[in-house]
Amino acid sequence: MHRYSLAWFLSPSLLLCLMTLWCAAAYPQASGGSVIGQILVVPGNFLPSPVLVSLEGRGAVVGSVYTDGEGHFTFNQLPGNIYHIVINEREYQPVNEQVVVDPDSAPMRLVNIYLTPKPDEKPKPSSSVTGGNPNLTNSSEYTKAIPKAALKEYDKGVKSDQEGKAAQAIEHYEKALHLHPDFYAARNNLGSDYMSASKFAEAQEQFETVLKINPSDAQAYFNMGNLHLLSKNYEDAQHWVDQGLSRQPDSAFGHFLQGSIYARLGALGKAEAALHKCLELDPMMAKAHLALVNLYLQQQRTDEAVSELKVFVKSFPGDPLAAHAKELIGKLGGGAAAASSPER
Repeated sequence: MHRYSLAWFLSPSLLLCLMTLWCAAAYPQASGGSVIGQILVVPGNFLPSPVLVSLEGRGAVVGSVYTDGEGHFTFNQLPGNIYHIVINEREYQPVNEQVVVDPDSAPMRLVNIYLTPKPDEKPKPSSSVTGGNPNLTNSSEYTKAIPKAALKEYDKGVKSDQEGKAAQAIEHYEKALHLHPDFYAARNNLGSDYMSASKFAEAQEQFETVLKINPSDAQAYFNMGNLHLLSKNYEDAQHWVDQGLSRQPDSAFGHFLQGSIYARLGALGKAEAALHKCLELDPMMAKAHLALVNLYLQQQRTDEAVSELKVFVKSFPGDPLAAHAKELIGKLGGGAAAASSPER
């Protein structure tokens, strides 16, 4: 489990403060076609640990990757052909799903695959390193290389983070790294907690170390981009996010950072496209709706701002910002009735 931290403040007319946001931007262009997918466990749960996904064409394996922490995988630069996505994991029913790639008419194929657990098997425990490295050679072997004591401290850190106890989480991650310095998932989380506490130098040190240990880890690039975004070094932020997206083009967090940078640079059209792409990838990223509201307000597109606010209120009635969103709908002329029964 990797953590992220992003300070993203909307205009005063919307909200005074807004924490942790996510988003999206357009996929980078590449020669040939691409297969981009996400794997979930029936009925729609996230994978508790990475699974190996193979792409086969004409009876031969074209490539194999491990999914990231959200179940995403990507195969790029594919010539036109009929391929098969193959998954053979002990805990799940086997998968062999056909996908047609035609770079000329449909260069990008998006797929969703649902794994069905076998009745006599249980999925791997979530304590496995889920990481964000799609090129991880073998997740089980990687986990075996980490001392159990380090994994135990890591799990305690994740739990503390989930409970909002950042100081305790930092202590556990530091203990895990004392036991196993190359535990890059713990370093990413530790750096994210440092960043949330505005300890930017300490956070940067952790992310740089991750990239030395594992240059393919996309999350470390995104975290570095986030760090520079928070420090208002937008060109550097763009560089690091681009590096991350080149390694994990379907990362929701990476795309959000891209959109955030565009907005800060005044490229509102690109920022809007990024946020729309975010919601296309995951409509339940609540703060992306509010970020869109902010962009609409900056451009005096009041009707669109109200419409997006209504979607937010309807989709996330329990969000702490929902009350503020309802209040803003009223101020913008949406009316109390509209706020209580929003529509897209």
